[in-house]
Amino acid sequence: MQSDNSSAGPRLRIAVTGATGYIGTRLIRLAHKHHHHIIAISRRKPRSCDVDWIPWDMSSEMAVLPQGTDAVVHLAAQITQSTQTDNEQEIRSAKMLTTEAQRVGAKVIFVSSQTARQNAPTTYGRTKWHIEQHVLANDGWVVRPGLVYGASAKGLFGRLIDIVGRMPILPAFIPVPYVQPIHVDDLAEGLLRIIECRDSSRRIFSLAAPQPVPFTDVLLEIARSRIRRYRMFLPIPSRPFMNLVKILDAWRLHQWGTERLQSLFALQKMETRSDLDHLGLVLRPMSSGMHISGDAHTRNILQEGRALLAYVLRVPPERAVVCRYVRLIKQLRDGRAVGLPTMMLRYPTLLSLIGASAWHDETRKADFAWRMDAATLLGEATPTGSDRFLGLGRSCSLFTRIQTIVNAVACELMWRSLGVVMLPLVRKMLACDRSRP
Repeated sequence: MQSDNSSAGPRLRIAVTGATGYIGTRLIRLAHKHHHHIIAISRRKPRSCDVDWIPWDMSSEMAVLPQGTDAVVHLAAQITQSTQTDNEQEIRSAKMLTTEAQRVGAKVIFVSSQTARQNAPTTYGRTKWHIEQHVLANDGWVVRPGLVYGASAKGLFGRLIDIVGRMPILPAFIPVPYVQPIHVDDLAEGLLRIIECRDSSRRIFSLAAPQPVPFTDVLLEIARSRIRRYRMFLPIPSRPFMNLVKILDAWRLHQWGTERLQSLFALQKMETRSDLDHLGLVLRPMSSGMHISGDAHTRNILQEGRALLAYVLRVPPERAVVCRYVRLIKQLRDGRAVGLPTMMLRYPTLLSLIGASAWHDETRKADFAWRMDAATLLGEATPTGSDRFLGLGRSCSLFTRIQTIVNAVACELMWRSLGVVMLPLVRKMLACDRSRP
């Protein structure tokens, strides 16, 4: 969602713990685009050969940071359901990392959690809070992200995809828990801006959507945009369900985990607007970011091209010609779909209802006409199109030709008449689809 300003600012040496994890891989990828030097600190060597690798495990002694390191992003963590010993080790590791960063004069950014607070109902939340206090006391920075989603199916997001894929009926908890999502690439952009920022007036950044959304909306969007399957929801009281999970926890038969559910039900709203504005960070809509590519623009153009070509050819178009349409739109237009109604994308024949008076503005009207002409030219260049428009290789009687002309005129009159009757509805449909992200 952010513009590429890779040439802005000096090249920095950035160390990243948990470099092979969900957020770490995306942060390293973005930092490379900005031409920063990356030092990966992790158990496994990253696949990218353009980073320096320092092997480190949280159970071992702290790795030695090279001199000249400008910033350390601490992403490494124990698994969410961890023992008391693991949590104590996580705190000790964070303290060792802070000490080592101070030795080389590096800026420390600790990626915490929305669940972090002193009286958190889970050990996970309390552990994050204790680490936050130590980092802040040593002039570090803390980032509290919301529900991180998007890109590859890793972390909690990967678990949610797995659950939605396996369960045809999903729980709709009562009372409804709310979450504040943020795309993993938007979070990586925010982290990089904090690293590059010279202003030290803020020490804690809350990065997530300003307006919380129901957790069921997240599950529904995963089903609709990511795995593309229909899912039903069953209302379930949260307290009895939590008790059931505790029982299953003892038998090791569940997929969620008590700590994750407790954190979900106890989430408190974060005020994120001022932090987002401070960083100049604009978050992508969840409906767009849920796609594996990070946005829905390409998919929208594919749907548009498939509909326009099907309308022109009167048969489903071949994949190759649809791909040519997508490349054409990306090269010669703005790379975005014009915003046709969903019903017309599904049933291309309904495009006959769109007349010149259906559009609210001349710019969009001209854009649609250009795309229709482009689809017609592309369709004519296909074997199906040459057969439809030129009738090469076909022989027919005079009566058949006259009948074809009469049918074409009758259909045109019918659609024009229907278009006049349906004009208010068509205008409303076009306006509604234009307002969607």
